[in-house]
This record gives sequence, structure tokens and C-alpha cells, in this order.
Amino acid sequence: MQNRKLSEIRERLDSPLWQEVPFMNKTDLRKRFYDVSENSEILHWFSSSGSTGEPVIYPWTKIDEEIAKETICKVHSEKTDSPGTALIIAPTGLPGMWYHMDNQLKQLNYATVFPGVDSVERIFDLIGKLQPTLLISLPLVLSRLGEFRLMNNASGFSSEGILFSGGDVLSKARKKRIEKFWGAKLKNFYGLSEVFGPLAKETEDETAFEWCADQVFVEIINPLTYRNVEEGETGIAVITTLWERPASLVRYWTGDCFKLIKWLDTGKPVFQMRGREKTTLPFLKSGYFPVDVDEILLGESDIGNEWAAFVSDGILTVKIETLSPDNEPEIGESLEQLKNMFENRVNIQFVPPGALDRKSPKLSV
Repeated sequence: MQNRKLSEIRERLDSPLWQEVPFMNKTDLRKRFYDVSENSEILHWFSSSGSTGEPVIYPWTKIDEEIAKETICKVHSEKTDSPGTALIIAPTGLPGMWYHMDNQLKQLNYATVFPGVDSVERIFDLIGKLQPTLLISLPLVLSRLGEFRLMNNASGFSSEGILFSGGDVLSKARKKRIEKFWGAKLKNFYGLSEVFGPLAKETEDETAFEWCADQVFVEIINPLTYRNVEEGETGIAVITTLWERPASLVRYWTGDCFKLIKWLDTGKPVFQMRGREKTTLPFLKSGYFPVDVDEILLGESDIGNEWAAFVSDGILTVKIETLSPDNEPEIGESLEQLKNMFENRVNIQFVPPGALDRKSPKLSV
């Protein structure tokens, strides 16, 4: 199916026969071989992020670049003539999302800086020197940097600054905390490292995303029945790229769980990003994801910014940081809501501020 002409794919999109086209997955992508000996259109080689498995390497072409820029224009309908400097806090090198973030910000007329994955102290030293007006990173990274900023009274971020995030789920409660840490508005986006980012932007009420990439066709598939979900249901995002590219995707099973709100048009949903198909907590009831746990816990003012879950002897323990080492928070109603999300008994442990590991950059991995 990968070698069929693009026109044939377009013709089949609205046909019942499209449901018979097999899904692609990362194993299929890793098996690909690209003969680029006579292709003068290739600009770069990139890889997927590798956060959920071995990275997939693919070529990035001039046409890819054009499609990405068209999509960025739809995501950002308004530009500022001279917005200032933006820090991109992300791994550089082969994974391509740093490049796509750079493209996004350059189209908005920002001067971009890459501090890389450095120590918190050195990042804030750079923030102090450059006085950036925008920071872009994963939600948990912005949360932890903001926590450090508050605890250490670190300054330097512009009072008119803005935050961009993407690459992971983000609860409303954590988003509010991040904005409070930085004293800045946060805009969240959805992208996919096998394609580019951003592909979707927040809706006006900030509770969901709307798809902006006209050349990326989306299906939301029930993983049990392999049929399209109805509005209000959650399924797996399956995408097909609609332009000529060596790294074309045809019914690619992303593993991202989308809750369908409505369709803007065929293949263009309004959706909530709920999490990853294979990344969840043990014993969670159907329909719940780690982002729901995050929403309940961080919605409590006496709870810190980190929690962790693990299983021992068949019992799930959720460790929750408090804001004070001396007082156990009184959040009985929220704890009952939390326990009701799970099939099995949940053991709750409160731990002092800073007790939990902060190495994992994503809530959904």
C-alpha cells in the first residue's frame, strides 16, 4: 500500500474499502529503506522522538517543509513584528521536533536559542542573560522549571512572556500551576514526530485541540472493533499523509488516544488528547488515563507538583508530594475520586516536597 499513487489514496479515503487498508505501525517504518541517490529534494534526516521505543529515521524534503509552513500559518493566524527571543528547551540532534519548534518560532519572527538538556541552574542563567519572551518545552519540563523558579526566586523571564508546550498530555490543573509559576499564559499544541508539529492547536475554551493540518488525514479508531468512534468516544489516532513524501504514512497507528469532540470536516477532528495506548497505570478502569489522576491531585491546593505510582505484591501505591513536610493534606473527597478510578485497592502515601524523582520528562511515558 505504501507504493500506491497518491491519487489512489485520495480516491479511497471516502470509500468503505478504505477500512480494509491495513494499518501501518512503527515496525513497518523501521523496515523501510530509502533510496535517495537521485533525490535532490531532501534537506535533512530526522527521527521520531524515541520516547516510546526505538526511534524511526526518515528523510525530510522541501515539500515537507512547505506543508509544515502552511500548517504553522493556520495554527498561528496572528504574528508579532518583533516578539523577541525564544528558548527551545529540548534535545537537539537527530530527533526532529527541535527543528519543527524552531521553524514554528521563526515563522512568528522569534530569534531562537537552544540551551539543550542542561542543568536547571544553567538554563536560568541563560534566561537571566537573554530575557526571553517565550519558552517552549514539554509540559512537565515547564512545570519543574517553574517550580524551581518559584522556590529559588529566579528571575529573568519577561513580564510579557508566553509559554508554548506540546509533546505530552496536559491536565487543566497542571496548566494553571505552570501559568502561576511563570506569571505567563501557556498555549498547548499537538504534534507528531513522525510527521511534524504543530498539527493542532487549542480550541478557544482550551479544553481540546482542533486539527489544522489539511494535508494530514485523521481517523479515530476503536482499538477493539477497528471501526470509527462516535462523538464522545475515545480511540486511537490513525493518520494518512496526503502529499508526496518518501516517508509517507498510510493509516499509521499512532498509539495516541483521542477523545472525539466533533468533526470540523472529514479527517479534521476537534479532540482531547487523553494519553498513550500502551502507557497507563496498573488497574485503572476503562476510560481513565494518568492525566485524570493529574487533574484530581493538582486540583488540590495542598498537594505538591509531583506524584508517582508503582505496584508491589499486587497492590498499587500512589505517592503524592505535599507542599509542607509537616502537615498531611485534608483532601478526603479527592482521594475517594482517585480510588474510584481503579479496579483494585489503592495505597496512598504522602511524601515531603522534593522526595519524588523528576527525571522522566513525560507524564504519559
